[in-house]
Amino acid sequence: MSILADIQTLEPGARVRLFELDATDLGADQLYFHAHRQSTPIVWQGEVYYPWPVEATGFERTSDQPPNPRLRVGNIDGTITAMCQLFDDLVGARLIVRQTLVQYLDPVNFAGGNPTADPDEHFPDEIWYIERKVSEDDEVVEFELATAADLNGEQLPGRQIIAGTCGWIIRGGYRGPYCGYNGPPVADINDNPTSDPGQDTCGGKVRSCKLRFGENEPLNFGGFPAAGLLRT
Repeated sequence: MSILADIQTLEPGARVRLFELDATDLGADQLYFHAHRQSTPIVWQGEVYYPWPVEATGFERTSDQPPNPRLRVGNIDGTITAMCQLFDDLVGARLIVRQTLVQYLDPVNFAGGNPTADPDEHFPDEIWYIERKVSEDDEVVEFELATAADLNGEQLPGRQIIAGTCGWIIRGGYRGPYCGYNGPPVADINDNPTSDPGQDTCGGKVRSCKLRFGENEPLNFGGFPAAGLLRT
């Protein structure tokens, strides 16, 4: 069963939320952490995420209001303060929010292993950037987050309008955070069926999207099919 099928059941399993703070562009390290109650690390896709007091809010999207995400991080032993002092309040650091279900975690997390472990079963990653430090004290440091477009001051529409071609192919790539498809291999670039992961390539067309998400299902198509109908 896939994760998309799981979440439609009555008991989909516990959701696991993990964070990667990538500050390598600033000269700092990558930090992997989780905010679950367990005091032991969580291993996902071979990476170890350590327990750390974290509160992430404002990530929800609604029809009338964009998300306003903030990250509150425990300032244990002044660790976050020190990083802010050394690396300009971590402005520009990338935060990747990863989510999966507990039944897909790596076998090493379980004393008896995990026969349902699957590193490919997860929700689309969310990618944010630290825009500014909101507040800081001995216990907590709070950051305001933004998308890459917000951080660079880009204005809408933010990408070229092309009829019939998915923009996610060049912005994040097939199976990337904007595409959102994480199922099995489906078709090659010409929409010919394939079960070979090496040949699985999205053709960037509406029909390519339907092959992956379903003929009559909502499509996460990143193009503008109706744009070609406009005449000036």
